[in-house]
Amino acid sequence: MKKLIENLPNSFVGKRGILIIFKDKPFNEIEEENEELTSLAKTLGIKIIERFYVNIPHINPATYIGKGKLFEIKEFVQKNDVSVLIFEKDLSPVQQRNIEETLNIKVIDRTELILYIFGEHAKSKEGKIQVELAQLTYLLPRLTGHGVALSRLGGGLGTRGPGEMKLEVYRRRIKERIYLLKEKVREIEKHRDLLRKSKEIFPSVSILGYTNVGKSSLLNALSSSNLYVADKLFATLDPATRGVYLGDGKICLVSDTVGLMKNIPHHLIEAFKSTIEEVKYADLILCVYDISKSNFEKQKNTIFEVLKILEIEEKPRIDVFNKIDLLSKEELEIMKNQYPENLFVSAKTKEGIDELKLILKEILYGSKIKN
Repeated sequence: MKKLIENLPNSFVGKRGILIIFKDKPFNEIEEENEELTSLAKTLGIKIIERFYVNIPHINPATYIGKGKLFEIKEFVQKNDVSVLIFEKDLSPVQQRNIEETLNIKVIDRTELILYIFGEHAKSKEGKIQVELAQLTYLLPRLTGHGVALSRLGGGLGTRGPGEMKLEVYRRRIKERIYLLKEKVREIEKHRDLLRKSKEIFPSVSILGYTNVGKSSLLNALSSSNLYVADKLFATLDPATRGVYLGDGKICLVSDTVGLMKNIPHHLIEAFKSTIEEVKYADLILCVYDISKSNFEKQKNTIFEVLKILEIEEKPRIDVFNKIDLLSKEELEIMKNQYPENLFVSAKTKEGIDELKLILKEILYGSKIKN
């Protein structure tokens, strides 16, 4: 069976797309959702040319948004050479199929959009295993009732319209593949346990934060390494660990983790649990925030939710506000007065990095533990 991860399309690059965003939340959250979906689309190379803000009294079981709004969108699609529609909400297989048949373009929901990005950015063997597991877990419940979903993520499991007779065969093969991938994930966890024991000679730090807040850049600045960085969401999925010299002969190990995002489906978290769980075994957590973004509070809430899932809310941690180079002096002073206990740095200019190393040394080697 071909792997979905090897068959994800590259055809999104240069395509014109539209967003469907729902007015079921405060205005600032609507704009945050718009910004986030636009950034996700940009990461895949999709150019968003229009946004439809929708307010519906109830969900239409067939098309989610109702036929009136759907035909309004269809008219725009036909006049503006649109190839992709991105839906803020998760769609059922039936809804997705009906919208595609009405508009005659590719329709993807938020979860599927993230899955495409994951498939594009996974580089290591471990990352590819975890991404494929997430993709198959997403696809399995979407097979029921129609065969077209078999090509939903790029045709890796069959061609369009294989028919209901083959459905059970594909379902069984997907379940077998999921079982095999979960076994491989368990092997990864065992390997991680061995590596963890071999690293116990040095204290360890895990970097945790929203996607695209500069975690890899911060690790580069701390360790003078050259990890891949890009102004994209989920630019790096594969974990990395580097030794960081703190001065006075003191060294610690600092590990990056997969980026977080609000409302990532539970099965995606499950697929990457072996990576995220590295945070549980660290002596200290660096919670990194992009201080230049308006969604600062959302970043904070998302990190806390992950800490709750991992049951490590009480683990020692430092809040690090990154990208201060994007603030004016006046804005920076206001933020420092508002958050006097937190550390302000720029991974790009390295401002505040020496102070961060000093604090790490004091906490990790001087029993100055912060909670």
